[in-house]
Amino acid sequence: MVTDPQTTSVARGTRAQPTLGVVTAIAIIFASVLNTVGVFTEDAIHWTNWLIGFAIIALGAVIVFGWFVRRAARNERKAWRAGLVFGVLGVLTVAAFWSGLPPIFGVAAIYLGAVAHGVRTEGPGRWAAVGAMSLGSLALVLDLLAYGSDIASRL
Repeated sequence: MVTDPQTTSVARGTRAQPTLGVVTAIAIIFASVLNTVGVFTEDAIHWTNWLIGFAIIALGAVIVFGWFVRRAARNERKAWRAGLVFGVLGVLTVAAFWSGLPPIFGVAAIYLGAVAHGVRTEGPGRWAAVGAMSLGSLALVLDLLAYGSDIASRL
């Protein structure tokens, strides 16, 4: 089944797949909230830092979801491959948590893993889809911990 993931919500079994636009909005909001909390807990609020952070988040989301995730989600049985790549990128970019990119990559990995898992991919692809969702979730948790430790170090 080929669908446009940007505009359709496809029922697979008893679960409905959220549209790509909704998932993109979730990623941007998650990353933006962390960026805002990180900037506004500093001693001196730097509006420039906040704007640069938001610009990186927005540009990253447009590139990741608008180009790569949209294309990868079209081939549902192989979406796990891109999901694993984004999961690894999400975990690796936690070292630069202030960039806002770990949530973008993490949510992309979760979405693509769910797409691949939802079509009942057989064999190693099914477990790779679970791995993509796990890596994406790990990236989100590690990013929250990075922001938390950064904020705690300033108190």
